[in-house]
Amino acid sequence: MKRTNALAALAATAVLVATPALAEKRVTISNWTSPNHATSRGHAAYAEMTEAEFPDAFDFKLFTGGALLGPKPTLSGLRDGVADVGLLALTYFRSEMPYAQLVADLALLGEDHYAMAGATSEFVMLHCQPCKEEFAKNGMVALSGISTAPYVLLTTKPIIDIADMQGVKLRTGGSVWDRWAVRLGAEPVNVPSSEMYDTMSHGVVTAAVQPIGALKGHSLIEVAKHLTELPLGTYHSGSIFAVGPKFWASLSPEQREQFAKKIPEAVAQTEVYYETDDLDVLKEASDLGLEVHEPSPEFLQDLIDFRTADLEEIARISREERGIEDPDPLIATYRELIEKWHGLTGPLQPIRDNPQPYADLLRQEIYSKIDLATYPN
Repeated sequence: MKRTNALAALAATAVLVATPALAEKRVTISNWTSPNHATSRGHAAYAEMTEAEFPDAFDFKLFTGGALLGPKPTLSGLRDGVADVGLLALTYFRSEMPYAQLVADLALLGEDHYAMAGATSEFVMLHCQPCKEEFAKNGMVALSGISTAPYVLLTTKPIIDIADMQGVKLRTGGSVWDRWAVRLGAEPVNVPSSEMYDTMSHGVVTAAVQPIGALKGHSLIEVAKHLTELPLGTYHSGSIFAVGPKFWASLSPEQREQFAKKIPEAVAQTEVYYETDDLDVLKEASDLGLEVHEPSPEFLQDLIDFRTADLEEIARISREERGIEDPDPLIATYRELIEKWHGLTGPLQPIRDNPQPYADLLRQEIYSKIDLATYPN
């Protein structure tokens, strides 16, 4: 496997042109996060595991840091064959993918990100036919879901009480956090996560809803020295293994089996990276100059109240603004899957010490039930 970041992209491309790969199938993976981000390392782990198991099947080329495609161009890049595999954050495509936004709007239900990654993967791959249809319409095949570690507030100044949110320019990852921010007098700012550092360093953004690990994964520790441990759910409307339809159609049934075999392990490892990145930052907090704050009881209760009330708003928005005629059965199914996966993952904790049983669960509950030869049909 070859890895390329933004600075080396041009030179590496030239080398690739001059030196044809010997493997049977070249696979280009595009990831717009930094090389040390959990998802980039997850892609690298996947490529290494797959090449080790099937050394003559694939030749992987991993682009990180947006060297090939940024967050928004990834979708069209997969459709047009610029990349074969990519990391997709589906909240960038609110009008094109209303069903994906339904999943995104349930972000505040996220507590255990291992459970959320399993629930989301199972939902979009097995239980949401409209999801698969809108994916196909927009030029992608979803071979996994994803979940970040739990979101918190990363800020340039202390935020402890509700009043501290007044006037805050908050970078969010979806409309549910936008609604929450507006309710508290903050101003949502929608910029790609790859631009958070620049916007925070210039004062365009003064706080971000992100996992703790983003302080290192996105280098935010240089501009955000305060962390408020407010349980703001997880981001799980995306796929770390979004595949281009042309590439997927080009694979034989045997190649599809080989290609997908290590995806459960890669998803598991990515989730472990998310957790350990959070833990590493907390261990190094004093050395990093990071101040960790607990929210006031009133601030926390207000969030809990909002989470409960917003469930009805999600159904209304889905019907009236996104054209989903009957969202309630889908919401109910997704919530049932979240409960199911909490029950499955709980006994496996701490998963970071041994992720293989979690990978086996993903395989058993999802991938074993899919006919890859005909998927996503």
